[in-house]
Amino acid sequence: MLRDEQIEIRRQRARADNYRIENVGKNRVFSDFRVSNPVSGGEYTVAIRGFDTGDNTCTCPDFRANTLGTCKHIEAVLEDLKEDNPAHVQKKKAAVTKPEVYLHYGEALRLGLHLPPRHTDKLAAFAKKYFDDRGLWSGRGKVDDLIADAERVPEEIALRSDAIDFIRRESERLDLRRREEEWLAQIDAGAFDAKLLSVPLYEYQLRGAVFLACRGRAILGDDMGLGKTLQSLAAVELLARERGISRVLVVAPSSVKYQWEGEVRRFTKRAVQVIEGGPDDRKDQYAAATFYRLVNYEQVVRDRDAINAWKPDVIILDEAQRIKNWESKTSRAVKKLTSRYAIVLTGTPLENKLEELYSIVQFVDERRFGPAFQFLHDHRVLDDKGNLTGYRNLEKIRERLEPIFLRRTRAEVLTQLPGRTDNTVYVELSDEQRVPYEEQRTRLARLLGKGFLSDADRKQILACLANLRLVCDSTFLFDKATHHSPKLDEFAELVPELMGDGHKLVVFSQWETMLNLAAAVLDKLKVRYALLHGGMSGKDRKAVMEAFNTDPECRVFLSTDAGGVGLNLQVADTVVNLELPWNPAVLEQRIARVHRLGQERPVRVINLVTRGTVEEKVLKTLEQKKGLFDGVFDGEEDEIAFSAVNPGGFLNTVRELIGEAKAEVLPAGVVETPPSIADTGLSLVEPTLTMFEALAVWLATAPLTDEQRERVKRAAGKLG
Repeated sequence: MLRDEQIEIRRQRARADNYRIENVGKNRVFSDFRVSNPVSGGEYTVAIRGFDTGDNTCTCPDFRANTLGTCKHIEAVLEDLKEDNPAHVQKKKAAVTKPEVYLHYGEALRLGLHLPPRHTDKLAAFAKKYFDDRGLWSGRGKVDDLIADAERVPEEIALRSDAIDFIRRESERLDLRRREEEWLAQIDAGAFDAKLLSVPLYEYQLRGAVFLACRGRAILGDDMGLGKTLQSLAAVELLARERGISRVLVVAPSSVKYQWEGEVRRFTKRAVQVIEGGPDDRKDQYAAATFYRLVNYEQVVRDRDAINAWKPDVIILDEAQRIKNWESKTSRAVKKLTSRYAIVLTGTPLENKLEELYSIVQFVDERRFGPAFQFLHDHRVLDDKGNLTGYRNLEKIRERLEPIFLRRTRAEVLTQLPGRTDNTVYVELSDEQRVPYEEQRTRLARLLGKGFLSDADRKQILACLANLRLVCDSTFLFDKATHHSPKLDEFAELVPELMGDGHKLVVFSQWETMLNLAAAVLDKLKVRYALLHGGMSGKDRKAVMEAFNTDPECRVFLSTDAGGVGLNLQVADTVVNLELPWNPAVLEQRIARVHRLGQERPVRVINLVTRGTVEEKVLKTLEQKKGLFDGVFDGEEDEIAFSAVNPGGFLNTVRELIGEAKAEVLPAGVVETPPSIADTGLSLVEPTLTMFEALAVWLATAPLTDEQRERVKRAAGKLG
């Protein structure tokens, strides 16, 4: 039923789109057709061999991945042919006149053989050795031997190009798996040639490098701070030795692109190039020879054709959660990059939704989880109204991930990592803060008490939540006129104490305005600092990083969450969070900038929390949200109900955050999920900071496109 519905959807799309169809073969019906879309410019080749589902093939990505045996391009050609051919023709199949090995795109990729009615005994023996009675791969023979055996048959066996690619990939996969077993045995025996980089690797890092190199296209999901960059560089060295690769593309966030440059130079002897500058500069850079080429995600959108023209052997995606939204422009562009091998690095392959994991895995292996419609059907739990209430069949996900996914926690492999101490420092609301705080809390409680919530009401709920958090930091963030902040008073007292004995600090806040206020505190204390935020250029970020890491007098690193991923800041040993983020992954990303491989001192984490406010409740929310990630990757449960992670739904969670009683039954019409930022309508925002700050609260959790995210950030930056 589900598959029939999906096929019908593709038929409807075929009728709706105005395709240009050209017969490029020799037969009037059973031929090859070029199908092009004048609007998008897309062009694919459809091979028609019959009128039944599964008879035909197309070169488009959807056909390769959907397992349906058809796509909208095939359906468009069939619709065209049915208009010009009578019913008896539509019952026929293309005659098999010569043997042909092809690739069958069913639920699993399998080789197939078209066998003509008249053939020699040797061809029959060949068919029996490798294929079943339906002409599909039987598993009896070895794929490595198929091409050689095909050449010994008297008839000329045609090998379709995608079948040849599949045979080569499968042969290489088997060869690399044998090599992996050899290397792991050598590691166990202490005999592995570990001189891959200019620094020695831990045993778990050697195993990680071997996994990445031998699985060909794989994900390294180690905890943050375990040296994923080192492992990927070591894997590249193994591939250079074994497979002769010579072109490696690294796609990373802008904030860490230059850090990759430094680590490639430090740990390898390979040439490295950072792509930067305007279109003409980048064009010249792409023409230059290099081993490593470093780009940021935004450049992939602009330069995809130039990157693919370079034909990288390996693509490394760093902080791959940047492609977690499969509908974003960046995600679509990155997935159109082509390479023989792929290494995906992410400490947070899943932050909020199972669909994020699906999107990341798509880059590695577009068929690993099957088509999206089947994946969502198999693993999402919906209530009678179609609302998502949980996930199921998690064990099946773990099984499918196992060949391509490696994850180790710091507790498992780095017992020698210095300890980490988390402390919560509570401050009280000042009288000046309490007035606007209570005004916003009362307004929010009044909204939550309504029987029906309009779109405007839901936007106001988000705005009130953000305002509560802003007031807890400083009244200046809320009204731009006054400045009362017990947090910054406490910060001024803590800094001299925390900096004793040469310690360096990394200070995070979600809001750049709050960091500027903290910088003013440091100026009064005559403490030198570096400040990083999302609006800085790559070169400026590099200069800020170098100043903090190399200048002993630069004692404090102030950063928004733009510095929360990818950066190595272990020259510091103290992390101060001026407020806690909603997302537990974001919190751990912040801390892992300091508490990571290379850190030699115990790490202190200081969280500033305003007592008796929404901030105190956020601590509990963080613990609940962490349950989803742990349940999928580190747990053994086969199902996760959202009631265990977020009992009572979004609105009841808000009620709990502000201390209001939970509703027994939610009123009709109440939406149980926070509104998407895509639907908020920025033009409706009042001419104040508050709505943009409200949107910023949900940047880590709402399903934004890259374009929407940038619009919100730009707007928030102008006002904040």
